[in-house]
Amino acid sequence: MKFIQLAKISPLIFFINIIYADNLLSEIKTNSIIKIFCKESVKSEYKKNNFAYEESIGEDVCNCYLKNISKNVSHKESISKCKLEKIKEN
Repeated sequence: MKFIQLAKISPLIFFINIIYADNLLSEIKTNSIIKIFCKESVKSEYKKNNFAYEESIGEDVCNCYLKNISKNVSHKESISKCKLEKIKEN
């Protein structure tokens, strides 16, 4: 009897897993694209202001930005917070 119940619910579980996996993959791709643009923006700003730029700087600022965005912090506020954090470190 339990096997029959499991057989009835298995397609639903399988379908939910497929949807979840697609959404997760989509989110990973979106974050990767955002991170690429973010790193280029940070690099450009550092060079424009004649600051020494290292890849780790862009990585740190962009990781901070993505973390804040995922917490529903606004775009401008995320940028300001992350840049300020990085400036304080240097």
